[in-house]
Amino acid sequence: MQIKTKGIILKELANGDEDKLLTILTEDQGVIFAYARGARRFKNQLAPSTGLLCYSSMVLFRNRERYSLDHADSIEQFFGLRKSVEKLALASYFAEVSAVLGPKENDEGQFLKLLLNCLSFLQRDRIDWMLLKALFELRASSLAGFMPDLVSCAGCGCYTAKQMAFYPNEGTIYCTDCSAEKKGIHIFLTAGALAAMRHIIYSPMEKLFAFTIGPESIRCLNDAAEQFLQSQTERNYQSLEFFHSLVSLR
Repeated sequence: MQIKTKGIILKELANGDEDKLLTILTEDQGVIFAYARGARRFKNQLAPSTGLLCYSSMVLFRNRERYSLDHADSIEQFFGLRKSVEKLALASYFAEVSAVLGPKENDEGQFLKLLLNCLSFLQRDRIDWMLLKALFELRASSLAGFMPDLVSCAGCGCYTAKQMAFYPNEGTIYCTDCSAEKKGIHIFLTAGALAAMRHIIYSPMEKLFAFTIGPESIRCLNDAAEQFLQSQTERNYQSLEFFHSLVSLR
């Protein structure tokens, strides 16, 4: 069966001397694995559109659960990300997370829209990198079914308090009084970080990127988002470790 869709390459692996095995986040099929025959040959028509982070219009052939990529017309290759090692490392982290959390069926393209928007903002330096990283981590987790409960304190139900503690293993918040009686790893959130987390989780896509917070809140938000993602997926990410090694040298 022939399928026409749009998708972005999340991972490429050599398969023999000439072929590739691709992990693709598609618009209407979710995350799929597809063979691209001859894509490792320089003059093959698939070669330009099967590199990491290439976004293309695709023609796929599906035989049961196996896909093969027959044709691809590049839409965006995000060349700007390749001008900075740090940007490419962060973009690669987005791709690795997408391969883990991306839908296995149609989600109306929501995950693909999130990834494409984040890559575009990163390429154009429109948003602080660390703020963008946290935004992606929290929104991607939520789309994958790991949405934290940030409406109110899980202990007493209050919406606001002098300070709230976020428990990444549970995805819940507790006010200062309630957290004093609770054990477990937690992060005390600044008011800006909590407001940002609520915005990221609950706002519609068209308003998702329309906010700013201060440097201290960005650092706090990053700790909370990163620990939450790692806790919920129960794994570490090699691309994240590489990104951190680069950023620590800046």
